[in-house]
Amino acid sequence: MRSRLHLSAAALALALAALVLMPTGGNASVAPAGSVSPLWAVALTQQATEPANAKIDSLAGLTLEDVRDRVDDTSVALRVTVLQKETDDRNLAGARLAVNELRDETQEIAETTVDNAITNYRQVDLDAGLIEVKDLNEGLRANALGDAAIIADTESFDKYRTKSKDLELAKVNLEAEIVENEELTDQVDQLQSRLEYEQSWLADAEERNLNRTARIESVSESVWAQSLGYKQGAYLRTCPLDGPHSFIDSWGFARSGGRRHKGVDMIANRGVPIVAPVTGTVSFRSNRVGGRSFHLFDDKGNYFYGTHLSAYGDVEGEVRAGQIIGYVGDDGNAAGIPHLHFEIHAGGRGNQINPFIDTAAVCDGARF
Repeated sequence: MRSRLHLSAAALALALAALVLMPTGGNASVAPAGSVSPLWAVALTQQATEPANAKIDSLAGLTLEDVRDRVDDTSVALRVTVLQKETDDRNLAGARLAVNELRDETQEIAETTVDNAITNYRQVDLDAGLIEVKDLNEGLRANALGDAAIIADTESFDKYRTKSKDLELAKVNLEAEIVENEELTDQVDQLQSRLEYEQSWLADAEERNLNRTARIESVSESVWAQSLGYKQGAYLRTCPLDGPHSFIDSWGFARSGGRRHKGVDMIANRGVPIVAPVTGTVSFRSNRVGGRSFHLFDDKGNYFYGTHLSAYGDVEGEVRAGQIIGYVGDDGNAAGIPHLHFEIHAGGRGNQINPFIDTAAVCDGARF
């Protein structure tokens, strides 16, 4: 047998090691151009991100304006982090695609090298029928195959080793990219939770502030009315509804468009008669928000307003207390909830006071 079949152990090990180390699958991916080093991957896992790890502080000691600022800051931080996450998602997708391409290239080079080795081995000037001998020593055949691989395609073999190193580095870079992506996902989730908490707290604080302001205004307006010789509980002569009803003190409650409730909502069935609560002059006009409405002035200049009517009464102009002037409905923006929205303007239109006490004084449907 020619000496060619007896390569050194080192040459054989080099040839076979390349084939054994060939990647055989998986879902790894490579970092894009300008990828980071493995040391960066270690550093990334230790990196602390303030928005993600920050504990939600108590908001109870802050002013309403400070809470609004906190909500704005968290909202901005969330938007920025979402944008970072979207960019990182694209990088991660590109990394996976690049790794798959590297793996395919490495596999193709390896297969080409092996094919060339086998071809060259069969062309070696050996004794006739050597390959067909059944008891041929496997070690001898391995020596010859490894020698043939190196001799047949040294360039391909070098290319394979280079691609293999690139692939291993790409896998490390991919792991770093995955860690970063997972951290960004955690940041988005935590910022979203924080924002929801702060927005909920702010909404409650806004409502508390609104109701507190409304109570202060109600007291102020009542004091103003009394300074004119009027007092609460003395404006109405009879209940505006002649039928079953109920109502609560909803003065100052929030309404659509940033408005606040400036009356009392008297819940009743559609068609329940609405009567003049005082003797005076009534007129009827419709508007966009309330729909069918009545406008009533007494002889002292006080103004009374009711809306959401299903129909008007038969008399317009001079009316006496207790005379029918309309019927309960859900006109305007009250669709599906029949009720009478009732207001008292002490001393003239525009000087609204909380009508709950006055209405409760003459109606039996108040719920305290």
